[in-house]
Amino acid sequence: MEEIMTVKKVAARWRRGFTLIELLVVVLIIGILAAIAVPQYFQVMEKGRFAEALAYFQTLKGSQERYLLGGNGYANNTGLLDLPSVAFKHFTVAAPAAGPATWSITLTRGVSPCPGGNCYTVSYSGPAGNMACGGANATLCTPMLP
Repeated sequence: MEEIMTVKKVAARWRRGFTLIELLVVVLIIGILAAIAVPQYFQVMEKGRFAEALAYFQTLKGSQERYLLGGNGYANNTGLLDLPSVAFKHFTVAAPAAGPATWSITLTRGVSPCPGGNCYTVSYSGPAGNMACGGANATLCTPMLP
């Protein structure tokens, strides 16, 4: 008979639900995991957006080299290059600056106001391929440079 009462007590215990302490521990664990995971998630997302700039720089570099081989020097207008039509999702493009031996272009991340404070600029100088970050949030960009 005692064994039956114990089973009934255990069954009654599970029907009552969770205690406040158990719920607080679960909320605390979820909060700690979120504090670690959310910033990492946004950093990975920004790296993906930055890849858009890297791909454009490589395409532009090839187009500038082909234009140079035509004996025209470097182009200071992307309309003169054999670039595919590109619709940027995360950057705006400034007109390239070109001289007889070098060229450069700047992409700006974000528009005013900055989405989540993620505004920065990325500059690419060719033919050497030097890249630099600038702007108010250049620290977001610098770790992603190759």
